[in-house]
Amino acid sequence: MARNLLAMPNKKSNSEDLKTVQSFMRLVSNYSYQQGGRAQRRGLTNFTFFVGAGFSKSWDPKAPVGSQLFELESDVIEEIADVGALSRMFGLNTYKKISPEQLRQIVYQLDMYERYPDVRSRYIDEQNLRMFRGALRAAVMKRYDGITNLNYFDTSLSKFPLRSPTKRQKDILAFFHHLHTRIDGSQGYADGLRTHFVTTNYDFVIETILDNILEHDDSLFLYTYRGFTPKQIVNESNMSPVHGHWLVQHLLKINGGFEILRRGEDYILDYTLRTNKQVMSDPPIIMLASREQDYSDPYFKTVFPKVVRLMRDTTALVIVGYSLPQDDALIRFFLRQFAEEIEDGHFKFVFYIGPGSDEEKRTILEEVFPSMSVGNSPRLFTYNDGFDKFTRNCLKIINQ
Repeated sequence: MARNLLAMPNKKSNSEDLKTVQSFMRLVSNYSYQQGGRAQRRGLTNFTFFVGAGFSKSWDPKAPVGSQLFELESDVIEEIADVGALSRMFGLNTYKKISPEQLRQIVYQLDMYERYPDVRSRYIDEQNLRMFRGALRAAVMKRYDGITNLNYFDTSLSKFPLRSPTKRQKDILAFFHHLHTRIDGSQGYADGLRTHFVTTNYDFVIETILDNILEHDDSLFLYTYRGFTPKQIVNESNMSPVHGHWLVQHLLKINGGFEILRRGEDYILDYTLRTNKQVMSDPPIIMLASREQDYSDPYFKTVFPKVVRLMRDTTALVIVGYSLPQDDALIRFFLRQFAEEIEDGHFKFVFYIGPGSDEEKRTILEEVFPSMSVGNSPRLFTYNDGFDKFTRNCLKIINQ
């Protein structure tokens, strides 16, 4: 059974949580760009945030977590097939919602039809398989927008808008702005600390943060590598098809994203509001819940090696709002690349942030990193509360 850290009570004292905050900020200070005649040059040091639904929840308390996103209305799918066909094919009662477990079965059935054409039923073919997938993805996107609005890109501002940010959002922005300014490239090479993101989320929360820690006339698209090169971004040609290493940070969405659309062998990023019909006919690349995840799409084959390389190049790994259930074997495999052997974990650090207990977090990560139980490698720090509170405590140290 998957462990749900989001539901666990806090079993760690506030003083111990503050020690974790202090340890993190000492690392930030240690690896930041230093000025002065005696300043040490440490080169470029990667801090990678590996974030799940709890990260978006810290930004927006209404954001869905767990299986909440996959409780779907059937009305979108009924535009593809009538009530009788849905009942015969999937056993759906269209007067009820599609449950997360039913969705897993439907997606698995579609995967089998696609993978093994000989087992397709009489009236299933390539065309209506694509239509079914498009309808399901549109339903998930509609569900997310119904729970809490996606922050669509504002073309008139050339920005992800952030009007009347809450206190927690201001804190999170200030935290990442501080990290963003811990690097310097004036000597012709990058020196200091650089942040990256790997996420299982489909939404635009990270993009909103990265765009709003920049000046109003600047854009995250100039400095953010997605693991692939989009041909077009929000109806404009890609301004930075090839990034310079010293300028760029990663944003890798390992389950896809609502903005990623296919164009032949290429992809575009479309962060604009679209109707249900538009989404159904041109669905985003997202991995839906299934009994057996199918990562055969070229997008995933392109992005996954970038995740592995980034994990190996990372010094501090910050896991936020993700419970790492045992059935997420692929996600655990990615994390294992951070420190595959005990020698790899020396001078590497893991910060595991989210409600729960020390024991639960350590048990999970010792399954991912067996060397952690033997030689405390990599070194683990836990914070048993929300990421918004973590950033608030970090800011107290920053502002001293």
